[in-house]
Order: sequence, then C-alpha cells, then structure tokens
Amino acid sequence: MRATQVNATSNSSSWTARRTGSIGRMARLALLVVSVASLLSVVGPRGSAQFRNPLILSEPLAWFLHTAMFVTFVTLVGALASSLAGPRVGRRWQIGAVVVSVAAVASAAVIGVATEGAVWGFPLADLVWSFDVLNRVQLTAAEVLAVALGTPSCAIGVWSELLARAGRGTARSEDVLDCTVGLHLVDAWEDKRRTAIQG
Repeated sequence: MRATQVNATSNSSSWTARRTGSIGRMARLALLVVSVASLLSVVGPRGSAQFRNPLILSEPLAWFLHTAMFVTFVTLVGALASSLAGPRVGRRWQIGAVVVSVAAVASAAVIGVATEGAVWGFPLADLVWSFDVLNRVQLTAAEVLAVALGTPSCAIGVWSELLARAGRGTARSEDVLDCTVGLHLVDAWEDKRRTAIQG
C-alpha cells in the first residue's frame, strides 16, 4: 500500500512539472472549437439515419473524418493500455483494436447484404456513425480537460494523466503522444522560450 501511495505521489508530481503555455492553450481552444463544430455536423435530428445515404461514400471529407476517428481510437487504446501495463501491452491492444474493428465492420456489412441487399445502410452506416460520434465526444472532452489541466502534446494523453494522478497508471509527463496537428511542436517552442526567459 505504501509503495502504491509513493508511486501515485511521484506520478502526480511528474505531471505537474510540465504544463502548456498560454499559446498552447489558445491553440487547443481553437482545436476545441473545431471539434465541437465537427461533432455538431454529424449529430442531428435524424441521428444515424443521415449516414445511410450511399452518396456519403463519395465525399472525400467523410472518408477523411472516418479515418481520423479510427486513428484516434487506435491511438487512445494504445495510450491507455501503455499507461496501465506498459508499451508492449499497448501495441498488442492496438492490434486487437484493429482486428475487432475490422471484424465488426465485416459483420455489419454481411448483415446489411443479408437483410437490406446492400453493404452500406443499416447496420454498417449506423455502426460507423455511432463510432464517429463517440470518438468525437471523447476527443472533445479530452480537449476540454487538456486546456483546463495544461496537458502537453496530444489531448488524448489527458486520460493517461488522469490515471497517473489517480495512482492507476505508470505514465509520466515525459510519456506524451505527438500531436497529429503539431501541438507538440508549439509546446516544445514554448518550453524553449520559457527556459530562455528564465535562464
């Protein structure tokens, strides 16, 4: 019990050692606005029914967003597993997440062909819509927390930080994820600028 308490304290203090600066937080606020707008664009009165139109498959933006949400999901799974049990476990869980996702999509497609006579429609379109919405909600919540806590680099890392603060993860503030939109570069620049001013 004592060792656990010491480890939790150590993790908590390591997270407080590195925070984002004002520019990093403003950049994350801008990204939060984009995330909320993206979420609102797919959540409407018709819900998942709006995704059943096959014309959506011809929209490059839709494919880009689906791919981005899938990459976000796999990254999140890996980050959480790595935080709880180490990098090797994280990679295995990421592979598992990809396999399960492919199996779910294939199953939904088969059911669609058997019941509706088409691959795209119910239930595959509904599955993709639900997956996108849940991921966007998670990402929006992560960005809100990242702004509030000053979590560096990728917003998804905030979940590992919260686990570490609770004494349930082994992640440290150094174990951050590179941000796909370059926020880790902003953080690095602010760190150097802060060090130069203080030094």
